[in-house]
Amino acid sequence: MKEKMKLISIYSISHFIVDFVCAIFILGRIPVIANNVSEYIWAVVIYNFFAFAFQVPLGFIMDKLKIYKHVAIMGMSIIGICYLCEINNAIFMASIVGIGNALFHLEGGVNIYSISNRKAFLNGLFVAPGAMGIFLGTTFHNELFFTYLPIILIIISIVSLLFVQSYNVNDALNKMKKSKIKLKNIMLIIVLIGISIVVRSIGGSAIKYTWKTGFVLGFIYTICVVLGKAFGGLIADKFGLSKVATIALAVSAMCLVAGYSVPVLAYVGILLFNIPMAITLTILVNSLKEKIACGIGLNTMFLFIGYAICFINLTINNNIILITSIVVAILSIYMAEKIYKKEGILDE
Repeated sequence: MKEKMKLISIYSISHFIVDFVCAIFILGRIPVIANNVSEYIWAVVIYNFFAFAFQVPLGFIMDKLKIYKHVAIMGMSIIGICYLCEINNAIFMASIVGIGNALFHLEGGVNIYSISNRKAFLNGLFVAPGAMGIFLGTTFHNELFFTYLPIILIIISIVSLLFVQSYNVNDALNKMKKSKIKLKNIMLIIVLIGISIVVRSIGGSAIKYTWKTGFVLGFIYTICVVLGKAFGGLIADKFGLSKVATIALAVSAMCLVAGYSVPVLAYVGILLFNIPMAITLTILVNSLKEKIACGIGLNTMFLFIGYAICFINLTINNNIILITSIVVAILSIYMAEKIYKKEGILDE
């Protein structure tokens, strides 16, 4: 239990730090070194590609070589070097920072999964602080980029991560029961969970409240996002994965739409909307047998696909996009869990 507490604490705090310092760098440094607005936009997109989608090939390599230690320290060090060096190429720097971010997430994700007993709670608890890191980094990037705070936080994270490198993650993963799921059903689960993540990403981008201005309202909103991600897995472990995801998403649709005129319902809605995050991540990774890092990478790759689709200029009403995405997500998660249960993964 002590070992678990140490791992979840260090990786979760470091997750906040890595997303915080990356947001500061991308929004604080990249606009300064980009030659024009177009280059800056491309740099942001490329950063997101390497931070999210590129986790799949990196995860594949990690799984193949069974290397799950020192990767996060390498990632944090790469980000720190980017802060210290004077290379004025926006695309290159955004790519390198994105890779550093991806490396941290892969080690953290695998190590936390190894102590999760194939349950959703700890996976969600690890992911949740990243949302607050992104919010605070985005909010204060102008004030903090030219200070020593990002470097200090990176050093604190690297030192902290040194204390979990002795944990034998390979041994822990080997002790976990492996699913005997058929390849065909693995592919079905990947597609269905992928659809649910992509449409939720699109639906989330359609939530635009004009009243959500200023730091305080944004901070409260982000706390609700964090709580949904952190405790959705705990509720799902107790009451059932698809049941919790279905109820949470259905109620969130009503609350989020009503939130345009009643802000407090928007807070409830966004909390509920984020509950399925840990659920879909856990179903996906549990189904992939020994390809744990690759499974974590697939989760973030689907987020990037949703992010990329949002660049399409749709003239559809935002509420229609939101409700449609939630309906599709509910159906996808339900069908994925049916296959998941049929294969007996939950009973192992």
